[in-house]
Amino acid sequence: MEGYIRFDRFIDLETSLEQLLAQIQGEPMTATCWKWSLIAAHSALQGAVCIALRGSAGFDTWKPSHLKKWLAAYENSEDLPDPQLGFFMELFDRLFGKKSGINRDLISWLNESRNKFIHFNTDQLSIERKSIISAIDESVTAIIEATTRSQGNFFYGEQQPQRLELLCHSIRARLRILADA
Repeated sequence: MEGYIRFDRFIDLETSLEQLLAQIQGEPMTATCWKWSLIAAHSALQGAVCIALRGSAGFDTWKPSHLKKWLAAYENSEDLPDPQLGFFMELFDRLFGKKSGINRDLISWLNESRNKFIHFNTDQLSIERKSIISAIDESVTAIIEATTRSQGNFFYGEQQPQRLELLCHSIRARLRILADA
């Protein structure tokens, strides 16, 4: 389709990881690098969770009320509404449950901090550097784990598993350097 730019969930996940890596490689690490690294980590994790949860029709990531409206419109041959993605922590819990080995508190902190940045509504914000590093590292753990919990095929292409592994390894290596600095 000429004139269109195509996106899919894996492209979004991979690009978010690339942006995360680019941000944490900042020299020096500015406040903006930290902000966008946190946002990119959240975006990557959301992408991984959604890929792992999606069923054959893709309904499994929608808000339940939007699924009901969509199905009713479909059954009545009406115009189909645009469904909204479920809330991040609800999707996370749906995939990982309560005893996953993933530190849910860190993931919740990542989500809340991302929301503060996206919906920036104060004159200033201070976040502990160590907390950002810990939350990003835990998001990488969750991304890797999401690939094993997929309800279908997680990867679309042959090289994607290796690319994801390389990006996650590179991010973790840089986080170790930042943690020691």
